[in-house]
Amino acid sequence: MSERKTLRVTMELLSDTIFGSGFSIPGGEDVAVCIDGQGYPYLKGSTFKGLLRESLENWMDWTDGSLETVNTLLGAEKWNGRTDGRRVQVTALTLADKPTDPAECFALRTFTSLEDGIVKEDTLRTASCVRAGRSFSGELTCDAGDVALMKNVLMAIKWAGTMRSRGFGAVKVTVSGEKKVAGCRPGCGEGGCVRYRLHTEAPVFVTNLSRSRSNSYETRGYIPGSAVRGMVMSELAARMPEWFQAHRAALLSDQTRFLDAVPVVGDLVPLPSIKGFYEDKDETDFVSVLMTDGKVRAGYKRAKLGTFCALEKDTVRYWSAETDGVTRIQRNVNDENKNTEPFQNRYLSAGQDFEGYILADDPAVMEKLTTALTDTVWLGADRYEGFGKCTVTWPEAVRQPTWLDEYGCQESEGNVLYLLAISPVTMLNSCGEPCGIDTQRLAELLGVETVTITVCSTSLAEFGGYNRAWESRIPAVQMYDRGSVFRIECSTSPSLDAVRKVELQGLGIRRAEGFGQVLFLSKSRFEALQHKAAWQKEEQRTASTVGDLRRARYRWVMQESERIRRARREDDLSDSQLGTIQALCEKAIANIANKGVSDKNKGAYAELNQHLEHNCKDRGPKHGKRFGEIKTLINKVLETPLAETLGVPCAKERDSTEERLRLLCLLFDYSRKKADEKEASGQ
Repeated sequence: MSERKTLRVTMELLSDTIFGSGFSIPGGEDVAVCIDGQGYPYLKGSTFKGLLRESLENWMDWTDGSLETVNTLLGAEKWNGRTDGRRVQVTALTLADKPTDPAECFALRTFTSLEDGIVKEDTLRTASCVRAGRSFSGELTCDAGDVALMKNVLMAIKWAGTMRSRGFGAVKVTVSGEKKVAGCRPGCGEGGCVRYRLHTEAPVFVTNLSRSRSNSYETRGYIPGSAVRGMVMSELAARMPEWFQAHRAALLSDQTRFLDAVPVVGDLVPLPSIKGFYEDKDETDFVSVLMTDGKVRAGYKRAKLGTFCALEKDTVRYWSAETDGVTRIQRNVNDENKNTEPFQNRYLSAGQDFEGYILADDPAVMEKLTTALTDTVWLGADRYEGFGKCTVTWPEAVRQPTWLDEYGCQESEGNVLYLLAISPVTMLNSCGEPCGIDTQRLAELLGVETVTITVCSTSLAEFGGYNRAWESRIPAVQMYDRGSVFRIECSTSPSLDAVRKVELQGLGIRRAEGFGQVLFLSKSRFEALQHKAAWQKEEQRTASTVGDLRRARYRWVMQESERIRRARREDDLSDSQLGTIQALCEKAIANIANKGVSDKNKGAYAELNQHLEHNCKDRGPKHGKRFGEIKTLINKVLETPLAETLGVPCAKERDSTEERLRLLCLLFDYSRKKADEKEASGQ
């Protein structure tokens, strides 16, 4: 396998630039910029790759090169997903030097369309742009023989973003820090089980097709074992093809099992959230239906327990992987009109840790497998477009998965056992059909005469896949989903060795991809559970997390705009009257900024108060009714802490009269826009 190198890429903005996100902000700009969870702008990896392709095509044209080189380095249509040594991999470009306040990165620009030299009606648009002078950095990884070409092509990029014809998007790209990509890692020793951790350096796409729609693709809350398996097999096939072919049968059978890599938090040992718990509406009474023989009290529902949990004495501590989304454009090249269709992609956010295991019956095979877990790996979909970069930390040989020691049976516990599906599971009956749990076969594996499922709490889901060799989808199979739990009664008490063998080997089909993993829960640990609690980071995120605060502002605006619309309909509050109120709010903001009026004596918005009082009391009851609800809303927002108004924590330095007035202006502006849209559509 040829040597690869990583280049450090820096893009400096020579003019204001629009890194379009594909959507607008309610009550704000019509063209929004891509921002991360903290509110800072960035250039998507797929956009960076598009700029690179455009520049490479130009370079081939200028130097009489072959356009086939473009497809070799950057991919072509109908790529089947196989690893290619010359394919270029990129990351997103993020701010090299982040200011304390993300708002310093942005500026607003206004545009209109002209018709016969006159502004065309309903064409006023605002666009958010990143201020000139900001620098963004990222990485590009390529074959060592292509480094010189990539440097030239990168430095040939002069424009980025949208509205380039209007003077936006002039950039300067520089390349530095050429670094050799690490090769094979030494094996972890000849053990039968290896534990490793993945840290997501970039977002990871692991699409959940069963929950996706035509224009929206959901993500799984974990990294599937099949994704890790595909990455490892590709690396082994490329680095040591002769050995791979000689051991192909063992590698691709259930003699080698790649378990899912699941999100970990702190020092907690993760389990899938157990489905057997129910709670009342107030979430105060927390009970297990496996303890009540499957009977659910009236008014109770399945408890909210995230997607993963840990058991701490009598408490279920739960959490979920952090996810986010991005708007992308589907370009249909077969459409004669070349229509474009936007769609949403959900992904696992960067900056998280996932823990997984590889089990092999042949210890000699395990020694080779772990060499593919290099310092940096790429997983999931679109891994050549800025997604899927992960670093591998502390792969180590262990006796067995940690959850067996933490939560499993440590001695024979009698003939009643609690069986938990660690991963989706289904067995096949004598006719070869999926049947869930085949109790007869399970009894044989446990070495007892009979097994009976007395109570269970489960959910079902379909799981498919894709075979790269055959270039076709694997038929979807319905399975018990992870977290499904069963209380089983055996005719006699099974031995601990039999229980442990079932846990290590798994049950049912597709075990090589991580399916069929089960755990026999310690009876004392499970039956002691009476409470639940969400896991929180030690350094709890406050509203200084600008992304949360920004999202909460827009959520509140959209909710309250319906109240404003209702008030305008019932009380006939006109556009001009609402516009006057907004203008007085903006004047109050200017008073605070320019004149330093104290918040304490409310002098900043005295004129606003006078206007509301005059219209509510001095112009008759009918006129006053029009302003009553608006006045109540304004006073409530101005006198209530932002944290309480928005429902998220808010740092004191971000909560002021000025910020509360800005929130009101955002609401009024959005409400008037929505009213205009409804009027234009005839609603």
